Amino acid sequence: MSARSLALKRRLRANETTFGAWLTVAHPVVAEVMAGGGFDWILIDTEHGGFGIEGVQACLIAFNGSPTVPIVRVPWNDHVRIKQVLDMGADGVLVPMVNSPMEARAAVAACRYPPAGTRGFGPRRASGYGRHLDAYVAEADAAVIVIPQIEHVDAVAAVDGILDTPGIDAVCLGPTDLSGSAGVLGQLDHPVVSAAIDRVLAAAKARRIPACLGVVRPDAEMRRRIAQGASFVIACDDLGSLCVATEAALQKMRLLVTDAS
Repeated sequence: MSARSLALKRRLRANETTFGAWLTVAHPVVAEVMAGGGFDWILIDTEHGGFGIEGVQACLIAFNGSPTVPIVRVPWNDHVRIKQVLDMGADGVLVPMVNSPMEARAAVAACRYPPAGTRGFGPRRASGYGRHLDAYVAEADAAVIVIPQIEHVDAVAAVDGILDTPGIDAVCLGPTDLSGSAGVLGQLDHPVVSAAIDRVLAAAKARRIPACLGVVRPDAEMRRRIAQGASFVIACDDLGSLCVATEAALQKMRLLVTDAS
């Protein structure tokens, strides 16, 4: 396991604020651009992004030489896919739709070798293709970053048990799916959704577990949520940044042409 994941885990345990972004485009050039952007970590979204398993590895290779930590959001709480992305060199996993302590324990176990867990053995790229196998195995259980995602009302109800699971390094909300499970899809300002987020952030803060909103919200809300303990901060996503930057550049050029005519 790389030194960068161990360094990030130390910062998380110290409750430092760290910054990251979503990578949703399954291309190593985009991954390399994001890896060079100065973020502490990047969430590689293989749940909703168009990633095949070979594309995941190509994007992980793009983080070579970067201090930015690649964390893969797997499609599901599936020990097979978790094993694959860790063997490919992911420094951690974000596990979606964790709704109970049992599911949280399963996610942690999938990231640990026996006897501590259930991870199958075959760390190809993660061990430098076998060149550093002993060193990798010695550190792997302690170094892998495990983040459950709370994105259902059932998970909110069970949040204390989920966060009391040994081996959890941070927690991430999924506000949109959470709103859907509450019957108010997309209404992220709805009182039921806001109260659920409050509850998760309070539970995380009480345990000194870094929390992530999962999305970027308006500035006033971001300030409030950060004050509540959301110290695992998403700054942007690749596609959103591309849309904003290209539209702003086009508008700027149109104004320049208008002013010059």
